[in-house]
Amino acid sequence: DEPAPATQPSTPPASPQAFEAALAAARPGDIVQTPFLDPGGLPLVGFRKDLPEPSRSVQFLLSDKPEYFRTGDGIALQEEVSAGTVRLYLYHVPEPTGKPKTISAVIENLGSEAMTLTFTHYASPKPGGDYHRVAREALTAYFERQPAPANIASRQVPPGGRLVIDPHIDAISVTRDILVHVLHEFQIDQPGRVTVFQREPSADSRQVIDHLPKLPRVLEGWHPSGAGRGLFSIGDYLISNESEAPIDTADGPKLFLVADGKTDPWIEGRDSIDPSTPIQNKGNYGVMYHVKLRYRSSDGRGLAVLMTAHRPDNKWCKYTAAVVRVNDGINRGGIVALPGTAPRFENLPQAVVMQTYPPLSQGEIGLIEFTYSPPGACCLPTPILLVPYPL
Repeated sequence: DEPAPATQPSTPPASPQAFEAALAAARPGDIVQTPFLDPGGLPLVGFRKDLPEPSRSVQFLLSDKPEYFRTGDGIALQEEVSAGTVRLYLYHVPEPTGKPKTISAVIENLGSEAMTLTFTHYASPKPGGDYHRVAREALTAYFERQPAPANIASRQVPPGGRLVIDPHIDAISVTRDILVHVLHEFQIDQPGRVTVFQREPSADSRQVIDHLPKLPRVLEGWHPSGAGRGLFSIGDYLISNESEAPIDTADGPKLFLVADGKTDPWIEGRDSIDPSTPIQNKGNYGVMYHVKLRYRSSDGRGLAVLMTAHRPDNKWCKYTAAVVRVNDGINRGGIVALPGTAPRFENLPQAVVMQTYPPLSQGEIGLIEFTYSPPGACCLPTPILLVPYPL
């Protein structure tokens, strides 16, 4: 069923001045309506995209293709990883027959010594049919760095041994249309092989992967589903406008756009199950964008940062829900659910306030800083508007 619409302002602003007044009163997470802005006609914010230092890089595993296990049990991802940090983004729905199924992930120690697996981020929300809720809870847990349960926070795997990565989802049976979504990071000190799969609830995850079929990305007789799968060397981007002039409120509204596949290309990786064709993460789901944008207010206005959803004419993608971590502005920063009180927000002309920033003295440069990851269960991109307004 289609989710209920978000709570929205009872009446749209009647004028640009009323819209500006709504921005001045808004807090992070508030829904506003933007009938006086056309994002498609706004100038883009120029930015530079860098990678973290090698010591801070992650091996990024995405398992989302096929998104639905429509043809039954099987392996959706199987990749070898090196000692270091691994990010696992698992996003799957079981077969549509309604039979109980388990979707899980196992790591095998390919090294010659015992492997220690230690979680640094553990995000394992309860599976469910409200995909926006599940995806938003996963991002919230990731940003909060919620600890793994004490009994699984750090474990050892003997050489050649196998370990269930997340016993929580491994112990759950799900049925038709229920989403299983985890967003984990963990460190390992030996090379390993990670396998993501669907199985019968009675089967042993550590043994069944020897017998399950390896599934193609596109299941025979079904249309493609999911953003991609495989191992990607890029999991984080450092975004800045250091090489550009600061954003100036005197120049009017601007658009910051990532994860659109054009301005910001999709990351590419390898699919070891089917290495015959290149693989992309179409949406850059699970990639962390660490954004720092300089701004100034030579006309004395403040600056509002708003997230919008997909284009309003897309009937298949009417709603969006996201989570960001922002710095202090006029309001205290931190982890902000978008929207804050409603479960989701609608396409344009709705938008959600991420943060508002004060006007600056002449010559002063301010900083807009946030971490954003393309939200699961949402069509992309989610354009971000930078809108000047008088206080």
